[in-house]
Amino acid sequence: MINIVTALPAEARPLRDHFKLCDKLQNNAFPLYRNADMALIVAGPGKVAAAAATAVLAGIAPASTTSAWLNVGIAGHAYHAIGSAFIAHRITDQASGSHWYPPQTLAPSLPTENLRTVDLPEADYPEDALCDMEASGFYPVACRFSSSELVQCLKIVSDNNAQPSSAVTAKLCSQLVTDRLADIAQLVH
Repeated sequence: MINIVTALPAEARPLRDHFKLCDKLQNNAFPLYRNADMALIVAGPGKVAAAAATAVLAGIAPASTTSAWLNVGIAGHAYHAIGSAFIAHRITDQASGSHWYPPQTLAPSLPTENLRTVDLPEADYPEDALCDMEASGFYPVACRFSSSELVQCLKIVSDNNAQPSSAVTAKLCSQLVTDRLADIAQLVH
């Protein structure tokens, strides 16, 4: 089983359409979409929401330590081009300073990058790292339900020093994910 966690409906929409996921369950907190091999939950922004949605999905999904978990979403970076995509090889929670290192046992076609989870959108990018708001909530929770090499984060650059996060729209977010569906599908397979 492949379990995908996104923050935004705009990130989820292209994945739902591509993987033919149906609206199987609407719980009170998180929209959930499924097919026979995959489930996708929309968490809402922030690491607490990502952690909660990941736990909810784990409670609904068939129990298996061989299930794969993928956090797909947008992130900012100082200079990476809008639309470029990366797999996180290090996740840092800015508030706590905690670090996680997702094992890179696959040979994905995407490069890897540091990923820093922040509590609020960044106006500048002081470190050479992607900035998101969900990964440090998603990753440690997903690792409770599967082996760490089956838990990954794929982030698509949506904002940088030339285009601030305030310019990111739902339409742009969906387009960025749509443009990377081939890479996401390769990682899923």
